[in-house]
Amino acid sequence: MAYKFLEHTADIGIEVEAQNLKDAFIEAIYGLLELIFNKSFKEMDTKKQNEIIEISSSDLHSLLVDTLNEILFLIDSRKIIPLKPEIFEMSNISLKLRYKKFEFDFANFPMHIYVKAVTYHQLEIAQKENLVLIRFFLDI
Repeated sequence: MAYKFLEHTADIGIEVEAQNLKDAFIEAIYGLLELIFNKSFKEMDTKKQNEIIEISSSDLHSLLVDTLNEILFLIDSRKIIPLKPEIFEMSNISLKLRYKKFEFDFANFPMHIYVKAVTYHQLEIAQKENLVLIRFFLDI
């Protein structure tokens, strides 16, 4: 018997630009949703009431990863797409995210790409005067 290692690309990246950190996190959420469902959710709305997620992490990079992984949890476990996401409180280690709860089923909203997790692999958050650049990779 023998074994060998096979190369396999199991990641896909998203790059986000925005004027500030809050907007960059929101754009990252929209990018994740569009990648999963192959559909933009920026204009979609619902009459459902707002829900709030509070996330605390050890640093800014972890805060991004934890926030996006929480979005994956909503989709996978609760069958919820967070519409009109808005960060109304934020520091480098915590945030409060408000969104409208859109309950869905995979028959009407099939996944284009299944994302297992947001990773720390090559994660970048660069902040300049009026520009925030985020680059992150997803395990697919």
